[in-house]
Amino acid sequence: MKKPPPKPGTVEPQPAALLAYAVNGLVNEYAAEFRLTQGSVLGALTLVLARAAGVIAREGDKRLEPLLDFIVLHLRRAASDEFTQRSYPLH
Repeated sequence: MKKPPPKPGTVEPQPAALLAYAVNGLVNEYAAEFRLTQGSVLGALTLVLARAAGVIAREGDKRLEPLLDFIVLHLRRAASDEFTQRSYPLH
C-alpha cells in the first residue's frame, strides 16, 4: 500500500520546487477569486511559460526548439506523475 506524500515542510524542497508550490498556490487563489475555468488557467500558464522560454532562448543566444522540447518532456512527466497520484482524503 502506498503511503501518502509527506506533508509540506517535512522535506526540504529545492528552490525551484518552492517556486512551483508558490505559483500553484497563487494560481489557485486567483482562479477561485475570479471564477476562472480550467481552460483559462491552463491558457494563462501556457502563455507565461511560452514567453519565458522565448526570453531565455533570445537572451541566451540559444535555439528555441531544443528549449521547447525540454519543456514538453518535463510537462509530460509532471502531468503523468500527477495523473497517477492516488487521492488522499483531507480528513
